[in-house]
Amino acid sequence: MSKYETPNYDIVLKEEEFEIRKYANFFIIEYENESDPEVENGFGSLFKYISNDNEKNEKISMTVPVIREETEQNKKMAFVVPGKYSDKIPEPNNSNLRIKKFEEGLFGSIRYSGFSSTTKEVKMKNKLEKWLLEKGYQKQSNFMIASYNAPLVPPMLRRNEILVRILLAE
Repeated sequence: MSKYETPNYDIVLKEEEFEIRKYANFFIIEYENESDPEVENGFGSLFKYISNDNEKNEKISMTVPVIREETEQNKKMAFVVPGKYSDKIPEPNNSNLRIKKFEEGLFGSIRYSGFSSTTKEVKMKNKLEKWLLEKGYQKQSNFMIASYNAPLVPPMLRRNEILVRILLAE
């Protein structure tokens, strides 16, 4: 069990490494910077925010997962906001950070261990997409990579996931 808070969800369906989850609403602090399309400064900016670089100069607890999303324009990175802040989230001082509501809904996921890499992420995205189509679901968002561990956790103990918002096909 993780010592860090995670977003709430219910498992609707589980088969091997795949799950269909229903997430409740939660908030994230998202880093997006057009002049940093590879999010080189994403983690550092987010870490400074939770360390106290926010309007209240408040230290905010670390949560998991760290979420990365790739859009057609660039990449984004986000931390989950602890639930106790639901209606009073400290505003970021950094203009590349913004508070965003992660809307409730159904998500497909695939879980894998080890270090994540572009090759492994593409393989897992393809596997998840194939499984979702077989189950009658349509992808409704970009794929997101969710990382749950600190850098020094051994590969075999690492938890990574690919998530995607879905709808039941009509």
